[in-house]
Amino acid sequence: MNRKNPRKGKDLTKGGVWKTLFLLAGPVVAGMLLRIGLNITDTFFVGMLGTDQLAAISVTFPVFFIFIAVASGLAIGSTALISQAIGGKHKKLANNIAEHSLLIAGITGAIISVLALIFSPQLFTFMGVSGDILAMTLQYSNLIFIGFVFVFLDSIAQGIINADGNTTTPARNLFIAFMFNVVLDPLLIFGIGPFPRLGLFGAAVATVFAEAISIFLNISYVLRGRTSVTIDPKCFRWNSSIFRKIITIGLPSSVSQSINSIGLILLMGLVGGFGVNAIAAFGVGIRLESLAILPIIGLATAVIPFVGQNLGAGKPERARKAVTAATFAAFAFMVFFSIVWFFVPQIIFSPFTSDPEVLAIGAAYFQIIAFGYVFLGMNIIIGSAFQGAGRTDLQFVINIVRWALIVGVAYGLVGIFGLNGIWMGFPIGNFFAFLVSFSLLKTGAWLKG
Repeated sequence: MNRKNPRKGKDLTKGGVWKTLFLLAGPVVAGMLLRIGLNITDTFFVGMLGTDQLAAISVTFPVFFIFIAVASGLAIGSTALISQAIGGKHKKLANNIAEHSLLIAGITGAIISVLALIFSPQLFTFMGVSGDILAMTLQYSNLIFIGFVFVFLDSIAQGIINADGNTTTPARNLFIAFMFNVVLDPLLIFGIGPFPRLGLFGAAVATVFAEAISIFLNISYVLRGRTSVTIDPKCFRWNSSIFRKIITIGLPSSVSQSINSIGLILLMGLVGGFGVNAIAAFGVGIRLESLAILPIIGLATAVIPFVGQNLGAGKPERARKAVTAATFAAFAFMVFFSIVWFFVPQIIFSPFTSDPEVLAIGAAYFQIIAFGYVFLGMNIIIGSAFQGAGRTDLQFVINIVRWALIVGVAYGLVGIFGLNGIWMGFPIGNFFAFLVSFSLLKTGAWLKG
């Protein structure tokens, strides 16, 4: 198929490292802010319905991300391989990897949707949810689970666009989706004007509709040949070697990110023993905490194709310089947010609830976890460098160490310090995981692929 490509991707193997990296990261940060905004918007409006509804939506967060982690892992594997192919000027290989990735994502997403619908009640019950709150949780979550197949395809589409050095387009598309969500949430939750009052289900409808907008815009952008990668089903030929490479890189990343969600579920099970207010505070805290790491996630997302393209072009020192720059930036960002979380936690938490007990629990959570934020930020950057190099196994090791310590410390200290004992696991796990990640980085083995 002969298509014109009106938008060329960025060559990340040339130009100043700092400038190239941060210009790439800027739109990603904006996009991540909007994605978190989708979640925060739901939380804000649902919080107006009451503490029970807030608790119901709060427990869905880690469960959603178990399944989304699989999509993200596939996207990371695809982005790393496509960016390396682009850096090495292997266009046909990049095309083939992208086509395989979309096919794998569609099949995997359909399977995940079915599994989520079947097993989510058991997961929520394990987390201490029962009765009316369980019913509300399932009402909100089931509709979102049904749309997971499209989320998987969207993750790959964004990965293809990012691998091309274009982080602006996904951010722009997400902004459009975010605006739809902001408008639809209050209309459908509270039944304003001609719209029915749907409560939690209305929040789910608004979220799925907004996600559908983002998915349509990203996938259509790729299919119209606007990137360096061309998708042509007529030219597609199954290649088991490409499939194995995508899985080999993507699976450790999927499992690694799933560990994040599994760890949160285990902690939510502990938190659930302290009542609905504790569940609500933890759930809101997780969402707000996501805001603090947005600049870091943006940098990390930029690091993946940057490292991939430069290693593919045989420029390992340029890749190393980018990781060093991003790590220093992560340190500065996280020092700032640590100060914010420690000194003004209740002010940040108060827009989502007026319950004094929820506010007190949330404030204690932020003040304790603030001590490990710096190490968390640097872990994320170093892990993304390993992902861009195709060494997702190293990133997996970091996450295993981190969550083993977080959960282990939480279970060990909850009997002594109560909820605060659970929160203490975070700074301890982040610190020791950083020691492991920094040691692996210094060996330089990741530069060799």
